[in-house]
Amino acid sequence: MAASHDLPSWTALVVEDEPRLREALATQLRASSIPWKAVLEAEDGPGALAALATAPPDVAFLDIRLPGMSGLELARHLPPTTRLVFVTAFDAHAVEAFEAGAVDYLLKPVQPARLALTLDRLRARGPAPVDVAALMEVLGMAPAALSKGSEPLQWITASSGKRLHWIAVEDVLYFQADQKLTRVVCRDGAYLIEPALKELAQRLDPARFQQVHRSVLVNLRAVAWVEKRDGGGGLLHLKGHEAQLPVSAPFLKALRGLG
Repeated sequence: MAASHDLPSWTALVVEDEPRLREALATQLRASSIPWKAVLEAEDGPGALAALATAPPDVAFLDIRLPGMSGLELARHLPPTTRLVFVTAFDAHAVEAFEAGAVDYLLKPVQPARLALTLDRLRARGPAPVDVAALMEVLGMAPAALSKGSEPLQWITASSGKRLHWIAVEDVLYFQADQKLTRVVCRDGAYLIEPALKELAQRLDPARFQQVHRSVLVNLRAVAWVEKRDGGGGLLHLKGHEAQLPVSAPFLKALRGLG
């Protein structure tokens, strides 16, 4: 590896709407061997475009799904000299599409070793033109479908040690806030993921998942019965599972209206 004084001094732009994921990636970049001039952050397309006006980035790390404007659409507005890295929670089929297009990508949550490999690749080659329309076609998605909120979430990735688990949303019994993370509970175990409960609530199918407490989202098909408690709330019991989930009064009222 080259000595630090021989490395390029770049400006990086990280575009990710989930604050914890954005801050984690930016922190990893600042701790890397590249002597960054700056590591800029934006939570959405308009924020990224504003950053472009002041400091065109040498490298852009773009989340695929962003509110309003997808990362692929945003890529069209970046200077041709910008090296692109897409950050994705997509499945293996999408990853194959990125590889076929010679596009750098990172899977969420970003692992330090994988990020180091990407940075080595960026140093080894110059910016490459990206045919965004062709990449969208390979992914089998229209531009609007790449923006958050356009379709229900189908898959979730969760890290456990050196393992990356692919979890079908339909297999999830419930999601529960766990300090700064979210706990995903299935019949075969539990996992911790980065996306906040608020983001998940916006991306899950409302016909399948219902928020029953400020800290709990439950799969309605897993619900057995609700035990009402004094004060208007209650406890939710699941089919074939020992969990008893809190239900607040407003959400209990909403549950009654589902029938």
